[in-house]
Parts: sequence; structure tokens; C-alpha cells
Amino acid sequence: MSRKALQKNISYDDRRNLYYVTTVGNGRRKSRTYSTYDQTLAALYPGVSQNNWPHERPIPEPSATFGQWLDWWLTEDVAASRAVSTSYGYRNIVRRHLLPTIGDIPLAGLSSFHLQTYLSMKLSEGLSPNTVLKHYNLLHTALHQAVRLGLLPGDPSRGVTPPRLTPSQYTCYSPQQIRILFQLTKGSPLGLAVRLAAYLGLRRSEITGLRWQCVDLNAKVVLIQEVRTEVGGQAILKEPKTRRSVRRLGISGCSELIAELERAWIARKSDDPTEFVLLRTNGVPPSPDLLTRQMARLTEQYRLPKITLHGLRHSFASIANSQHIPMHDISHILGHSSIAVTSTIYTHLFDETESTTLRTVAEAIQG
Repeated sequence: MSRKALQKNISYDDRRNLYYVTTVGNGRRKSRTYSTYDQTLAALYPGVSQNNWPHERPIPEPSATFGQWLDWWLTEDVAASRAVSTSYGYRNIVRRHLLPTIGDIPLAGLSSFHLQTYLSMKLSEGLSPNTVLKHYNLLHTALHQAVRLGLLPGDPSRGVTPPRLTPSQYTCYSPQQIRILFQLTKGSPLGLAVRLAAYLGLRRSEITGLRWQCVDLNAKVVLIQEVRTEVGGQAILKEPKTRRSVRRLGISGCSELIAELERAWIARKSDDPTEFVLLRTNGVPPSPDLLTRQMARLTEQYRLPKITLHGLRHSFASIANSQHIPMHDISHILGHSSIAVTSTIYTHLFDETESTTLRTVAEAIQG
């Protein structure tokens, strides 16, 4: 059974196509099932009209436009059940792309042809296939919810062929290039960020979200349990995306990283364990985008191959793979949700490993 909470006291089972109303009375928990959302609301709020349901905006009528449905869905579903950064990204796609093109089409009249034409138009405008695929996923999620709530008999996005996901191209540094980067950034906040990415494979958001309470210099351990991102120019602190992203990393062999952490410890602004490890000279933690701009200026100034902090994370994976570290271990250190994710992202690296293996076997056969 796969249930999802729609609002307080109401959940939906997408396998059985049933709605559940859960109430608590006299210390006992009761659950009732209904086949439609209207029946569910009527049972939960008897005698109240649909246009005045307490604590929620009324669901748009089937005659509403697709734009009106998207507005309700973003406010009542996405904002309540997804991360702030996800909600912000969805709203940008809706505001900048969907509303101006297909927002005025009646929800009940939206067809697979409309959606396929929209995706083709976005590709012709120059958006990448991976970006347009995000648009498709948003459309499918929003329309599937409309089907579940009884506003549509079927999901028109099921008849659409989305663009294929294209493998991303990553710039990786060799160990020699990373050592040059270390020399150029030694003793600076950027230098600490560079070492955290190269030595531990941390994400940019994990670097900016690292606090002293998660760093044990005596035990030589770093705990990753919080990330810091920017949404609409404001910093957002949240838990990592998956449980496997929460991890404990030993740094006893990373002497240069330890030295930079010790410098940062001496320069910290207070004894508050919740203070961020990475701070600017004014005592304020840098924004993730600021680190990206600093990396871009550094590589341009010294005419180095362009690379981001995320590129250093990929460099970590590349070097680990070249040293024949098992994929399971690489996946764990990077905090991926599964080995399959690691394999998909770094297919080009493991293809090289296969080539090395085949070459070794060939050399043995050929004597």
C-alpha cells in the first residue's frame, strides 16, 4: 500500500485508488475510506460547502484553466510536502514557461498534443534536453495529482514522449592539478572549501553547511548532517536529500585538510559549536554562489582549466576509481542514495575501468 498525505487527516492510496480520513476520538484512532475526494471532504467537514472548506483553498473546478490548477497545486501540495528549494524551482518553471504558453488552456481540454508541442517548442528555444525533462516531470506530477483528485479522467502526460536524459559532461582535475590548486588557495576560506571537495568529495551545499559541532579534530572525523543552499537570494538550512547523505568521514590521512581546519578553528569568531566552519573575513558564512564565483575568478586568473567545487567532487570520484577503490565505497563516501546512482553519474569512469580490465586480459592471452 502506498499512501500519501494530502492534508491534515486525509491521505490517498494510489494503488487502491482510495482516500482515507483518519480521526482520533476518545483516545482511539479511526480510519474510513472513500472513493472520491469530494466524498472525503464531505465526511470530514459535514454541512460545509466545498467553497468554504476550513483551512484550505477550494480545489479548482474541472472548468478551471491549467494555470489555475498549477497555482492551487503549487500552494496546497508542493509547498506543503516538498523542500523549499524544490518548491522555488517548480514555481520558476511555472511562472517563466508554463503559464505564458499553455496556462490559459482549460484543464479538462489539455491534451497530449498540447504537452508534446510545448516540450518541442522549449527544445527549439535552446533549453537542454535535461532541462526540458524537468519540465515534463513537473507536468506529469501535477497532472497525476489532478487525476487522483478526480478533476481529470486520465493523465495526458502519459501519451507524451519526453526527451532523453543526456549524460552530463564533467571536468575533472588530475592529482597534479589539484596540488597546484592547493598551493594557490593555501590559508584562505576558498582553500578550505577546495580541500573539503577534493579530499572528501563533499557537495558545495555540504561545505557551506558544515558547523564546528560536526568536526572533531582530535578524533579526525567530519560528520555531514546538514546542507546550506540559497533560494531566491536567501540562505536555507535543511537536512541532506537522502539518509545515505548523512555520513561520518575519517580524515586522519588528509594532512593538508586537517591543517586548513586547524587554521579555521583558530580564526573562528566564537566558541559557539553551531558556528559555521567556513566564514568570510567579516564573520559571515559565504553563500554557495560566492564560492562558485571565486573558483571561476581563480581559474581564469591563473589560466587553469575551468572547474567548480562540484567538479572537484567528480575529481575525487575519478581518482578513487583510478586507484581501484570499490564502487560501493565511492558511493558511500559521496553520499549517493544507491550504488546505481553512482554508476549512472560516473559511467564514463567505470567504462575506463572496464577498458583497463579488458586490456589486461588481452595482454595475458597474447603473452
